[in-house]
Amino acid sequence: MRVTVLRSSGAIGLAAGALLAATIAPAAAATSGPGTGSAYGASATVSVLPGVLGAQGLTVDTGRLAASSTSGPGSASVVDAPLKGLVTAKAITSSANHSESSGQVRATASIVDAALPVLAPIAGRTPTAQAITAKCTSTADGVTGSSELAGLDLGRLGKLPVSTGPNREVGVPGVVRVIVNEQVRHADGSLTVNALHIELLGGKATAGLGSGDIVLASATCAAATTPPSTPATPAPGGGQVSVIPAGAPQTGDGSLATVIED
Repeated sequence: MRVTVLRSSGAIGLAAGALLAATIAPAAAATSGPGTGSAYGASATVSVLPGVLGAQGLTVDTGRLAASSTSGPGSASVVDAPLKGLVTAKAITSSANHSESSGQVRATASIVDAALPVLAPIAGRTPTAQAITAKCTSTADGVTGSSELAGLDLGRLGKLPVSTGPNREVGVPGVVRVIVNEQVRHADGSLTVNALHIELLGGKATAGLGSGDIVLASATCAAATTPPSTPATPAPGGGQVSVIPAGAPQTGDGSLATVIED
């Protein structure tokens, strides 16, 4: 059974189909050159093995929830979002902005009160987090990013601090890999920050969950743009400076004279 979860005006759409055949890597938030950025709150593309979430197995493809970009919409939100038993969240938000005056790009995505039932069989209990945030900023000095995960408890998989260095990994070999503060540099110079990236590896080990990817809080920033040129500073007193040609009546002696006109 294939389940596609779409959140619109509080409604969830469901559609039937076939199971995914293999793990699908999550696409980075799209950019299209300097001055662009984007973010989304959550996404899941997962085939869950039979017996984990239903006798027949389950395939979930949510798309990107609460997606925003510098080309619009600039912000988005979803409340009480269930990703079909894989993840639940009280609120998901994102925003992306490009400042014409400074050239800077900023993008952020946040999730409040998240739970991960999909990891319960191997974590010993349902992992939870009070808040999950990914952000990036692009300035003339370059593109930087960070993640914060307040109250993240992954059960037997381990606890992690609120702030951690890029690409911290925990998990069970052959079953699941959890990447915290995942940071991916792209060939065009843009940066994608995924606060929490869960890879189900489709292994045959006991409690194997299936295959696919879940991303919670993702932000992408491309390079900053060059700010507009600063207008020339006028002469003290606000006057305009004029040079009078030689021999003009204003000089009297045939020399050049500089006159400040208020």
